[in-house]
Amino acid sequence: MLKKIPYHFTIGEQSITFRFFLLHFFFWLLFLFLPLANYFVGNRDSSADIFIKTIFSFGIFYLNYFILVPRLLLKRKLLLYFIVVTVILVVFTFIFSNYFDHFSPPKEMKEIIEKRLPRMKKPERGLFFMRFFPNVVMIILHLAFSAMFKIYVEWNDSFKKQKEAETEKKISELNFLKAQLNPHFFFNSLNTIFSLAIKKSDKTSVAVLNLSDLMRYMLYETNKEVVLLSEELLYIENYIELQKLRLTENNKIKYEVTGNPNGVTIPPLLFISFIENAFKHGISTATNSEIYIKFNISKKEINFFIVNDINKQPKSDEASGLGMENTLKRIALYFPESHTLKTYVEDNKFYVDLNLKLNED
Repeated sequence: MLKKIPYHFTIGEQSITFRFFLLHFFFWLLFLFLPLANYFVGNRDSSADIFIKTIFSFGIFYLNYFILVPRLLLKRKLLLYFIVVTVILVVFTFIFSNYFDHFSPPKEMKEIIEKRLPRMKKPERGLFFMRFFPNVVMIILHLAFSAMFKIYVEWNDSFKKQKEAETEKKISELNFLKAQLNPHFFFNSLNTIFSLAIKKSDKTSVAVLNLSDLMRYMLYETNKEVVLLSEELLYIENYIELQKLRLTENNKIKYEVTGNPNGVTIPPLLFISFIENAFKHGISTATNSEIYIKFNISKKEINFFIVNDINKQPKSDEASGLGMENTLKRIALYFPESHTLKTYVEDNKFYVDLNLKLNED
């Protein structure tokens, strides 16, 4: 069912604090590579050397994250970006390997290298790649992770801003459409009461109270994004009862609801324009006419069906057309890919068949 979706702490909607927590988590995770690499290749770095390498690595990570990626990579200066990171890779690999690594491979490793590379004059030369390779991998990991994380953060922020702009646009348009719909309904209802007052009908006071309940609902409930379907149906019932006050014995109104509306929520005032239209164009007090309204409700969908006789059309009512047009726009905005609407004429009757797919909890 359509509801405000509560905020979940997901990767797609993470706060700035959480993003920076992830940033630091992955960053410090990379530094586990330092002692592990030293252990496997036999480096005997001092604590001071590891600390200095950590500081340099910290600088490489955030230099790429805050400066190189946003100013070069994201602005599509790809050649310059790869030149800069290549220089960083070469320079710091040389510095780390020659000034901070005290390379003393295990005896077993020396023997393996000597057997496999007997032509080498010095066994240590056979360990050349073992001396530089860990630093190359470490620096590449820092550059790659900082670039990927920055790209993700920028993409996520851009996506959220786009969604917020679309949401604001939708809310503004919906409020505008609803503001146009309310006066249209109000004046139609006043016409009904006015006709009763002209006839000095005893039903006038009942109609005024009925309209008061309807307007109270419209003033206090329809400002919400969604309302309970049960309340919307009560509003429709009150409207039908108000309209019945002006009908004659020639007119028949059948209203039916099947299914359980409890707990279902929908945007307000989605159906009233169809019902107004049926009363306006389908009822004639001088001839036999009938309106049939049915709601079929399930957990997955709402089916709204209405059929009315087609009587001689009065002069085109611009306000009535506006109300129907606004309703169709609101349905399209609220249910962009989850509704079907069929309208057709058959045997001098006008049919409306609206189906709304609901989001399940």
